[in-house]
Amino acid sequence: MSARRWLWITVAALTIARFWLAGRCELLPEEAYYWTYAQHPALGYFDHPPMVAWTVKAGTLLLGDTERGVRLVNMLLWVGSCLLLWLTARHWFDERVATWSAWIFVVLPIFVGVGFIVTPDGPLVFFWMLTLYALTRALQQPRYWFLAGVAFGAALLSKYYAVILAPSLVWFLLLSPKYRFWLKRWQPWAAVVLALLVFSPVIIWNSQHQWASFAFQTTRTVGQKGSTLAKVGTFWAMQLAVVTPVGLVALAAATARGIRRGWFGHEDAWNFATSFSLPVFALFVAASVKTGVHVNWTAPAFLSLSMAAAAAFLEGRAWWRAGAWALAVMAVVATVLGHVILATGKPARIAYNHTGGWRTLATRVGEARRELAAQTGQDPFVIGADKYNIAAEAGFYLHLPGQCVNLFAVGERGLGYRYWTDLQLLEGRPAVAAMFGRQEKTLEELRAHFERLDVKPSQPVGMFGTKQQEVTLAYCYGYRPARP
Repeated sequence: MSARRWLWITVAALTIARFWLAGRCELLPEEAYYWTYAQHPALGYFDHPPMVAWTVKAGTLLLGDTERGVRLVNMLLWVGSCLLLWLTARHWFDERVATWSAWIFVVLPIFVGVGFIVTPDGPLVFFWMLTLYALTRALQQPRYWFLAGVAFGAALLSKYYAVILAPSLVWFLLLSPKYRFWLKRWQPWAAVVLALLVFSPVIIWNSQHQWASFAFQTTRTVGQKGSTLAKVGTFWAMQLAVVTPVGLVALAAATARGIRRGWFGHEDAWNFATSFSLPVFALFVAASVKTGVHVNWTAPAFLSLSMAAAAAFLEGRAWWRAGAWALAVMAVVATVLGHVILATGKPARIAYNHTGGWRTLATRVGEARRELAAQTGQDPFVIGADKYNIAAEAGFYLHLPGQCVNLFAVGERGLGYRYWTDLQLLEGRPAVAAMFGRQEKTLEELRAHFERLDVKPSQPVGMFGTKQQEVTLAYCYGYRPARP
């Protein structure tokens, strides 16, 4: 059986397995937070553009407010991304390179994670890849510039740093004697205008909210503490984890070959593969000096670069092929282990601290709400006393997104909650506050905003990553929001 046939059989099998697994894995806090986005439809959100909310909403309309519903569209976009990568690589190289490019996409842990866990990166990877495919076709057929514009705009609606696609294209065209003439044609510039029109909902939202999202994204690194060496070291350690050590070496070697043959040798296929990978990766290398770079942010850099890696593998000598098989083995092991951890939380020593336990925590909060409601005759709301984890998870598992708020309730800036929560409507009501451990500072903040508190003894809740977490519930009476 050919490698191409095995590829699509594997993609289908993985998709079916993920669909089954999606219903067995509790939502991670980030996923619950984006589900909360979707419960408050808007043209934009404080910390991200709206595409992730739209994809979650589409999935839950089909499958309900379930874990599978939240993850459905994200999983389908992974399949679409793989197909678009195959089509793009086939144009620039040949079918064999296309097939092995897609295999790299399928096995690399970073894309496995992006294709399952709901973050803005799932839509970003799809629309980034759709943009590259449309650009590939547009170089030969001008009408595809309009698809490129729409895809570019959708990528911007997924994550702001997709803007780097524009300078990457200019760089590619400048280094291509064959295609440089496009810089003088009107179609690429019309595509940029079209992209801005597609992106305009975010511009409108920001204009109505003091440009809050743009300001947050451009100033989030200001004042961050910590050792520069530690930040840079963490960045490279994470890259080793998400593409494996062998994969990182192979991709680095492919980058060097792409620079030599594409940028200096003017071979357009290698130029294309490198021009749409190295700039975005360099962006995060530079960012790692100032801020913590999340493990999934570099995913787009490995899309077109996988084409170069596949071409180098097929052209390479025995050591390239040995490295490729080592990469495959390491990637498969990492993928299986990652899915096992998500499903079972084992081995606990390396499990993500926020995996599992949220349904149990939400059940306890729900019981506390009912008890407090019986005491007061009022409908209590919920305060998740952390960044967003507890509030988002309680909102999802109690099906009460409008009744759950994070520390915005006691004066914190509150991320997205400050844009969809009207604290004045909660005035006078009781609340159940939930926190990990007994946080005296938080309890003092709660006392400043309630007539009185009844703090319950901390109790353990089974959480996969740390086995157990001590959770403290506080019954809060008579909410007094801060006056604007």
